[in-house]
Amino acid sequence: MSFTIRLANDEATVEPGSSVPVAFEIVNSGDKEAEFEVSLEGLDPEWAAIPVPTLWVEPGETKVERVFIKPSRESESKAGIYPFVIRVRSMDSGEAKTVQSSLSVNSFSNVSIEATPKRASVNVSHRSASFDVTVMNLGNTDENLQIYASDVDDLIAFDFGVSQIHLTPGQQTVVQMTATAAKVKAFQGMAIAPVTVSTRSSDNPAVAASSQVHVEVRPIVSPGPLIAIIGVLIVLVGWILSIPKEPVVNSYSALPREALIGESFQVTWDTSHASSVTIVYGSTTLDKLPPDGETTLPANELGDQEIQIYAIAGKVRSEPVTVPVKVTEPPTVPEAAILSFSAKQTEVPIGSSVVLEYRLNDAATYAYLEPIGQIEPSANSIQVPSPPDDLPGKGVKTITYTLMVKNISGKEAPVKKVTIRFVKESKAVISTFEADPVEVDPLIGRTTLRWQVLNAVRVILQYGDRKDELTSMDDRRDFVLNEDTTFTIVAYDAQGLETKKTISVKIKKPVEPTEPTVDPGTTGDPATTGTTGTNPPTGGTTRPPGNGR
Repeated sequence: MSFTIRLANDEATVEPGSSVPVAFEIVNSGDKEAEFEVSLEGLDPEWAAIPVPTLWVEPGETKVERVFIKPSRESESKAGIYPFVIRVRSMDSGEAKTVQSSLSVNSFSNVSIEATPKRASVNVSHRSASFDVTVMNLGNTDENLQIYASDVDDLIAFDFGVSQIHLTPGQQTVVQMTATAAKVKAFQGMAIAPVTVSTRSSDNPAVAASSQVHVEVRPIVSPGPLIAIIGVLIVLVGWILSIPKEPVVNSYSALPREALIGESFQVTWDTSHASSVTIVYGSTTLDKLPPDGETTLPANELGDQEIQIYAIAGKVRSEPVTVPVKVTEPPTVPEAAILSFSAKQTEVPIGSSVVLEYRLNDAATYAYLEPIGQIEPSANSIQVPSPPDDLPGKGVKTITYTLMVKNISGKEAPVKKVTIRFVKESKAVISTFEADPVEVDPLIGRTTLRWQVLNAVRVILQYGDRKDELTSMDDRRDFVLNEDTTFTIVAYDAQGLETKKTISVKIKKPVEPTEPTVDPGTTGDPATTGTTGTNPPTGGTTRPPGNGR
């Protein structure tokens, strides 16, 4: 068995999480059909997919096949060059041949940051709070990262100890963050500072991540002012108690400020002199909420919105505190589509496989072929096996293959179908059936039929209204004909399945004699006038060609 293999390209490039086809050719230089086994070595087995692990190649045929390589989108799929080998082994001789290629895995970046605890407090005596900031490199390439933090009202100063860290793929580190209150007053109300802790690549500013924590800035009263206040309060207690206090919203926050429709906003607040809180958001009104607390509001109306917070004390309602938020639509997911779906043959013998060809658009991330199972969306074809030969006598088994695809959001595209007829054929073979001659001279009227039949238990020769049972599988017979005749030989195998061939033998039409011509330079009767030039004389008898029989 002689065969060769070669690659279409020496190197393939792939983005982690995506698939790349690697095409190769198998050339069968032998003189018979051969079966080959395809394998791939040198790469993580979870990366490689071989749609057709075994295939048949006709003698002299060059068949192009593909293997698909899809490294996972995780830090273990490090960027770089990976050599690999495609091995093809003959199932008949055991001979194996290989071709070497290389896979170039592109780099991608993905970082994450998380700070704990989610809430801490500071005051005059304890102006600082500590947080553990965990930074992770989830990409497949090294990252140089900067760490920083900020709050909206600039109430807090932050210190990390380090300004930049280096992380290898899959590595994580914990950095200590110290939050120090910059503005703390003895008699101010408690303030909640929303803090955003962020990291950003110093090489690629588009690579960034952030996390949210809250710092409560609590007031504290010193002993001196406290004694003075107590004295004043003792004198004025009656008058103070008689005056109703106006409710006030001291602090508030809404996170995030921009959300996709269907998500939610987390709203927190604290008040003074209030018995309850009312929140108005679009067409939604929430009453009798606690004076200090938090709630979740659904982002269910597109566009710029406002969250209004009211402090309530009896029948007195404070001026609203307004928090602007924005609700946007999620990005549109393109729909999957089946561009083409067909078969090279729609009627094949039972026992033979068939190749189904398909082409999907880039939005198709899932493909399922009924009744085969899930298939690779980025491939172009799949070889499906023949059903078992369990048909009695001559029969046809029809199988309809249905292709279904979905996009990344799970939306299914219209299906397409291909119907294949698997036909049970006769094992009888008519290797020779010929007539000599196929165009018979009417004066002879003789032709000779010759036939050779294999694997047959019965042979019939049909011509005109006759059916002759032939006892010999390899013989000849002479026929004398006087009209066009069609001969059909029918061979039956042991199961009664038939194979037939037909030959038409025709009778030659006689050639019509041509009229003699007269030289325009002569006059008189052409029968009595002499000839000139090269015109032959007319008259006499022509003997038709034949073999003398």
